Amino acid sequence: MPLVNPNRLAGHPLRRAAADAAQAGADVMVAVLDGAIAALELGRDSLIEGQWQRATLQILATGQLLQALRDNVDVLGGDPLAANLAELYDYAGQRVGLAASGRCRAPLDEVWHLLVEVRAAWFALPAAARMKAGPSSTAAQLGSHGRCLMVPIQ
Repeated sequence: MPLVNPNRLAGHPLRRAAADAAQAGADVMVAVLDGAIAALELGRDSLIEGQWQRATLQILATGQLLQALRDNVDVLGGDPLAANLAELYDYAGQRVGLAASGRCRAPLDEVWHLLVEVRAAWFALPAAARMKAGPSSTAAQLGSHGRCLMVPIQ
């Protein structure tokens, strides 16, 4: 069997497809994060307007999106950044739950700031780092099991 020149594979369609899939995974993670921020804003606005039922629905949606983000953090990989991010999502979910049960806005404001910071940290990474997302990278990646890892706020 002939040896394959690794330089020849650089432009290979499968390598490009893998990079595209990694980017799509990152885009999905950002879309879920954006959805959580948007639902949080709607819930917060509804609380201010006294629309309790609408606020509750939006706050519950925020909680579900936070759980989806949390579920896609690979904490079993041993990356301390992933563990910190998972804890942040857990904390945010608890604060959102408190806001829903107490009809109070302060926890929503706090979580909004946290999520905006997480999003900013993601986009503060060089584009190449976001594109390199793959099974061998340990931070800011779409892992081998389809899990997104992002750099948490320190």
